[in-house]
Amino acid sequence: MIKKPLAVVTMVYNEPEHLQLWRRHYGAQAGEAACYVIDHGSDDGSTEHLGQVNVVRIPRSPQDDERRTRAIGKFCDSLLEWYDSVIYTDVDEILLADPAFVPSLTEFALLNRSPVVTATGFDVIHIPDEEASFDYSRPFSLQRRHLRFSSAMCKPVLTRIPITWAPGFHCCEEAVPSLAAPLFLFHLRYADLGSGLERLDRTRRQPWISEDVGRHQRLENTDWENMLRSMAGLPRTDCTLDNRDERLSQWRQQVEDSTQTRVHDRYRLDLHLSGTELWRVPERFVGRV
Repeated sequence: MIKKPLAVVTMVYNEPEHLQLWRRHYGAQAGEAACYVIDHGSDDGSTEHLGQVNVVRIPRSPQDDERRTRAIGKFCDSLLEWYDSVIYTDVDEILLADPAFVPSLTEFALLNRSPVVTATGFDVIHIPDEEASFDYSRPFSLQRRHLRFSSAMCKPVLTRIPITWAPGFHCCEEAVPSLAAPLFLFHLRYADLGSGLERLDRTRRQPWISEDVGRHQRLENTDWENMLRSMAGLPRTDCTLDNRDERLSQWRQQVEDSTQTRVHDRYRLDLHLSGTELWRVPERFVGRV
């Protein structure tokens, strides 16, 4: 049976800003008809009028990352009946294959034969004292130029086989993380101070399955702002994000080394490896993400 090359999936609840950017990016990369939004009970109108994007509506319920991860895994598994590869990202995660090699995620998926591909991940950092408020109708790379390496964002995002993600989608049972692929994940959680605080207010107020989960999404405003400003104050340097980039190679190696002692752990890499510098977005990425 001939399959379509690639489907892209996300799950949302009242995400008017990030969903706008997610739709534009992945619609251009894979085609809107290959994009799937699982709407977990949005009531703000943000999942209406999404063009050819497929919207699957499920009932609203308290946030339960175990249940959410399990359901998304089954949904992506079902799409593999019709697509050769499936990408899952959270709505604030922008995935890009290195444009020096391929023009789109679809082309990358067609060339890739690995069962599971882990992206190299970065937080996009807002520097509030120098950069204006974020415009979600424009690519982030035209507004934010600094990245911080994050092992927590080095996720298994593209799969050609059914996989079992751990909550947060940081790891899966079926593959040991390898960061060799020219695939990059840009996390927008820290890309704007103002909208970040507004989103934090939403996630603090929404019901959670337990008081013990999701604490990082229920911080006080001052704690979250201080964290962002601390990251914004890191030293800055240039980078190339290619095989000649020694700093990138060192961070990738640290992540892969961390898997050696976690063979039987649910989270098979150290999720707390964070860059000590801000790296400037290379010019070949500017305007593409």
